[in-house]
Amino acid sequence: MKWWTKRMERTIQLMETHLNIDLGNPPFLKLDNGLQIPYSSIKGITTGRPIPNAFKLYGFSFGGTRNGLFRFNGGYHLYFFNNEVDTLHFDLNNFLVGKFKISKLIIDVKNPEEISKTISERLT
Repeated sequence: MKWWTKRMERTIQLMETHLNIDLGNPPFLKLDNGLQIPYSSIKGITTGRPIPNAFKLYGFSFGGTRNGLFRFNGGYHLYFFNNEVDTLHFDLNNFLVGKFKISKLIIDVKNPEEISKTISERLT
């Protein structure tokens, strides 16, 4: 199954053992190949608000838009969204991206509730 959004030309593909998340070409981080997240690395998935008030380490944060690497409560987060209402939140089990262990990924997508439900079915 594949979803996409024109916001940043993101796609999410559900593979047999993992998710392929193409983030477009984020200007602040070298993620040309996107993220391949094993289902076993996903502890939980939610949608919408609240967004943690995290400290930006690298990237862009202005108004409701956040793109980049953030730090919150000792963990590293990746945020790629322009609208925090239509967001998908992945709680991760220290998923390694470069040298950082990511504990949360938040991206904006169309129909986050539908996508969340479908991915959650793969987690059980």
